[in-house]
Amino acid sequence: MKSKSAITLQKTIRKSFGFEGMGLHTGKICKVKVSPLPEGSGIRFFREDLNSEIVVSPESVSSTARGTTLSGENDATIHTIEHFLATVSGFGVNNLKVEMNAEEMPIMDGSAVQFCEMFREVGVIEQFASCLPIKVTEILELQFGDVYLKAEPSDQLVLDVTTSFPYPDLENQKRIFKLESKSFELELAPARTFCFEEEIELLRKQGLIKGGDLGCAMVIGKKGIVNGPFRFEDEVVRHKTMDLLGDLTLLNRPLLAKITVRKAGHRYHVELAKAILKKFGNQDPQIKKYSRGKNMLDIVQIQKMLPHRYPFLLIDRILELEPNKRVVGIKNVTVNEPFFQGHFPGHPIMPGVLVIEAMAQVGGLTFLCNENNSGKILYLAGVDNARFRKPIIPGDQIRFEVDVIFVRSKIGKISGKAIVDGQVAVEAELTCAIVDRVSETTGE
Repeated sequence: MKSKSAITLQKTIRKSFGFEGMGLHTGKICKVKVSPLPEGSGIRFFREDLNSEIVVSPESVSSTARGTTLSGENDATIHTIEHFLATVSGFGVNNLKVEMNAEEMPIMDGSAVQFCEMFREVGVIEQFASCLPIKVTEILELQFGDVYLKAEPSDQLVLDVTTSFPYPDLENQKRIFKLESKSFELELAPARTFCFEEEIELLRKQGLIKGGDLGCAMVIGKKGIVNGPFRFEDEVVRHKTMDLLGDLTLLNRPLLAKITVRKAGHRYHVELAKAILKKFGNQDPQIKKYSRGKNMLDIVQIQKMLPHRYPFLLIDRILELEPNKRVVGIKNVTVNEPFFQGHFPGHPIMPGVLVIEAMAQVGGLTFLCNENNSGKILYLAGVDNARFRKPIIPGDQIRFEVDVIFVRSKIGKISGKAIVDGQVAVEAELTCAIVDRVSETTGE
């Protein structure tokens, strides 16, 4: 049994994956790319077609009409994300990039089974920073007519859900769910979304379910399920529990609480999430680093591993180093750097391409310190998602924090940040090719 005091590390996926499908309400085809992110990044959604980011937070919710909708910059929106977000929590993933080229997440078969299959196929890996959950430390209650919601202290996430619909066997379904290893896949993921037969015409008049059919939702009539059988006798309450888990994932941090809801839906889930965030979300956000096998390298040791020399050796010291996992290094930027003579006279700024080069040199050490790569050299093969947020000038000390996204045979990919005075100045994802070094004497 896992100790309650044990450190829980953040997680991401091992590699990127993609899928596409039709949105339930818009009827539009959407392509989705899901990629790993380094520690502390959180879950981040992007509308690729609009070049916009949508912040994952209950405060970003703009609609809860038969699903959860978020809105972000440039009027970008994303609909029906609750099943995907529930899967993210079900697999314990903390850091993830989700890029969509249309406004609605594919509905798939109305459950989260296919999302689970994709997460299971690519794999989930631990990272090197601890999780900082939101902890509910006292009882919080909300009441909206006959809708009741409560959050209370717990050392794990427990969802106690009761639904009530005026249909045979649906009057009073109850489910208590504990978020534990594989519990989501077994208990909640197969449960499909549903609607009632008498609602269909009204939903269509409201411009909804344009992509709906009998293959992506349960349709329930007065005599029972129209496109049966049920996957579970209590499939309705299981799906509502999954919806609740997805809406709580909007907190973008793990939640430690027992959540009790009666007759609630997306609107009320979001209100509860907002209340939890307001009351308990300001706990110390500092992320404590837990690095395994720390090492330090001075400039002499760095030169034994990297072939670069003046004026192109751009790092001074390594503070942390874990083969194929993580590396932290520093560069002291002085006015004597040769590039300041021309970039720019009277207004010295370190060129962004050299910051990227320095980041690559730091990141390369996590590959080159591996015994299998001894004596090899790295070629920069790709730069993705580079962002230059703050100029770097003489007198600055750059702290490079680089995490390995993946390493396969002769290719490695890293995610790095260049930090000055506690602020991210530059960030990027770099792909490196690990190749044999050409002999100076033979040219072979």
